[in-house]
Parts: sequence; structure tokens; C-alpha cells
Amino acid sequence: MKIFIGVDLHKKTQTWAGIGLSGPEKLFIKEFQVTPEGVSEAIEFVKGKYGKDVNISLSIEPCCGWMWVVKQLKENKIDVHITNPRKVRAIADSLQKTDENDAYTLALLLRTGMLHESRIIDPETQKLRSLVRERSFCVRLRASVKCRLEGIVTREGRHLITGSLSSKKGKDQITKSNHPEWLTHIGIIQDLDKHIDVLEKELIKKSKELPVSKLLQTIPGVGHITALTIISEVGDFKQFSKPEKLCAFSGLVPTERSSGGVQRLGHITHAGSKHLRYILVEAAMHIREDNSKTLYNFYKKIKEKSGAMRARVALARKILTISWYMVTRNESYKIII
Repeated sequence: MKIFIGVDLHKKTQTWAGIGLSGPEKLFIKEFQVTPEGVSEAIEFVKGKYGKDVNISLSIEPCCGWMWVVKQLKENKIDVHITNPRKVRAIADSLQKTDENDAYTLALLLRTGMLHESRIIDPETQKLRSLVRERSFCVRLRASVKCRLEGIVTREGRHLITGSLSSKKGKDQITKSNHPEWLTHIGIIQDLDKHIDVLEKELIKKSKELPVSKLLQTIPGVGHITALTIISEVGDFKQFSKPEKLCAFSGLVPTERSSGGVQRLGHITHAGSKHLRYILVEAAMHIREDNSKTLYNFYKKIKEKSGAMRARVALARKILTISWYMVTRNESYKIII
């Protein structure tokens, strides 16, 4: 027997809805707790009702600690499909949005072959992604604290600090001031400096061990962190049959509203990973005439026609396209260009 199951996952509860191969009629709808015991109870419920040899295909959205749930489901030989939430308009636009209806909709989409699935990266790449994003978060947090400190010092006596607040001289002057609020912010910055340093040492070590990272670093403007960000956010490059699909995945392609033979392009879609888009645009900003005349001329040509912002996005898209060719062909930047 074949059963299609949709799971609406929340922080504390999960709702399972099942339908059969013959039609859209609901076979069951039942709520379970989001715990290892709750997942086991749900599996046993289905197998107890329809037999231990029942063939289960299950759809679930990636939210609320979904990874360990999926791992446990796969360990129990269940065919799991991860839904792309951005593509499930039937749920987002529903006028009767309940846990039961959402779970049933997922099961129905899976049964009819209309489910848009998310690309799932392997556990090692997931660990790398977590490490890269942790470093990115800490860098942004440090910048925010520095801005906050600059504002406080400016308000209360910027003339007392003659050096840059980021310099050793500036930090020493703040330490000697014995101003409680200034010292608190400097302490936070110093703690973040230490943590970021530890993360970067670990990331650079991993970068040196990965052949793909070494390959990507032959692109001008791409260093250890940029290469690892691209690798961790993209995953397997070969899952994309052509570079255009990878660029669409990154959200760096323009929206399109074309009709009647008239093409209308708008702003970029912003789909996919914001971390990937940010690091690619940042890499594009490091392209200069002295490190890559080809890429710089590409940027310059678009800038003259459409402005600096569009040119940077176009260059970021080109860097990602080049990356796809390099990784899928295992060739360096010089050979590709």
C-alpha cells in the first residue's frame, strides 16, 4: 500500500495528514508532539494502521528544527521530500489556513507531483554553512557595537579620545577613562574579536583542505571566506544543470513581467540565500583594473549604461557563473577566461 503524508511542523506540535494513491480523500489527520518519541509515535501510528510494509512518501516544510526530524524519518526508511515554502502558494494564499489544511495540502501536492522541493545539502556542508554564518553574524554584530560606541563617545566627549576607536590607541584611551558604558562596549568588541579570530582560523584551515575552495580562490576578489561562503551556500554545483539555474537559485536574476512579445525586467528576485548574494556583491566590489582587466571592463561597460549598483549585481552574477563553470569542469579561472 502507498500513502502520501503531509506534515505541518511547529515548535511543539506536528500535524500529520495522509491520503492514498487512489484519490484525494483524507485517510487520517492526527497531531503529535515534536520530540523523538513523538516522531516515533507518528511512524508507529501509520504502520500500525496500514501495516509494517506500507510505502510512505512524506512531505515536510524546513522549519522549527526540521533537520533532526528528517534524519529520524529517513532512519526509519521513509521517503522524505523537503518542501520549498516560497513555492507553496496553495498554503500561503489559503483562506482557511489551519494546521490540518496545511498538512493535507502538502500531502495532496506530493501525490499529484506538483510539490516544489528544496535542495538539501549534506551534513558536512551544513556544518560548514553554520560556521561561515556564525562568523558573518559576529562580524555584523561587532560593526553594530562599534557604531553604538562611536555614538556614545561622540555624545559624551569625543574630544577625550584622540585616536580611532578601533585602534589600539583609541581602545587604551577608553580603558583609561574608566567610563562604565564605554568600557562595557569595548569589552563586547574585544570578546567578539577573539571569537571571530578563532572562527577565521578554523575556516582558513578548512579552506586550505578543500580543493574546490582553492579553485575558487583563483578568481580575482575571492579569498578564503568568500570561497567557503559560496561552497556552503550552493552545496553541490552539479545539482544545477546550467549556470542560469544557479544564478536564479541565488536570487541575482531580475524579475520578469513579459507579455505580448514585450519583455519587462525588474529588480532582482532576492530568492535564495542572502548570504550568497551579499558575499558575491562584496567580491564584485574588490574587482579592479589591476587584478582583472576582463571583469573590470565588464563592470565598467554596464556601469556607464545602467549605473554602479546594477553593474555590481551583474558582476556578482558573472562571478557566480564563472564559479559554476570552474567547479563543474574542475578548471581554474585563467583557463575558463
